[in-house]
Amino acid sequence: MSEWELPKTVETQSIERVGGGGFAWESGVYDATVKMVYLNQAASEAQSFNIILENSEGKELREAFWIRSGKKKGNKVYYDKDGKQFPLPGYSLANSLCVAATGDSLAKCVDSAEKKTINLWNSEQKKELPAERPVVMCLVNKPVKVAVHQVIEDRVAKGANGQYEPTGESRTVNNCKFFGNSDGKTAEEITKKEDAVMFDKWANKNTGTVIDKSSKAKNSSAASIMGGTPATDNGQASLFS
Repeated sequence: MSEWELPKTVETQSIERVGGGGFAWESGVYDATVKMVYLNQAASEAQSFNIILENSEGKELREAFWIRSGKKKGNKVYYDKDGKQFPLPGYSLANSLCVAATGDSLAKCVDSAEKKTINLWNSEQKKELPAERPVVMCLVNKPVKVAVHQVIEDRVAKGANGQYEPTGESRTVNNCKFFGNSDGKTAEEITKKEDAVMFDKWANKNTGTVIDKSSKAKNSSAASIMGGTPATDNGQASLFS
């Protein structure tokens, strides 16, 4: 069995929910092309599945899906909750892309990855530099459909304790919710041989919305509940090289 296969004891969950809710795409459903997918590993040994999509306007979307936990959590592709096992959220999203683009599972796609030299951002040098990474070639240049949320979140930076902490500033990013093929069937609809309905349902509820996850929004919400305004400190309201 592939090291990327989910154990049979893992209970798969649907990621295709109607929900609510720099250069970010507006929330909506897009036809896109997969420009790049590569694997990366953090210092914790957690592994990410990094995608670059391009929409019809030529705008890029970049996101990392964490598909394996770090060493402290057992280097697993799933997690345990209430005596049951579930795929990591990032694993489910990455698998959705794989099924939508190729009809194959994440395990099969990742097992066929090839080492390539690509340009990656180097935080120490503050620029992109050539680096070797496993590239999932079977996904490159494939057309997909994707549901995307525009999200406001805190900017973070590494503090004196070595942990990443909010800087007090926010940024706008995109979160992919689920993927489908160019015919409009989601990965789940493809797998279950169901009619294509989920993208339309999701778009009707979410197109143009913005999800604010920042601390500022949380503080404003708390102040609203308490009937006041939060005070500030001063008391005033090329991928291949």
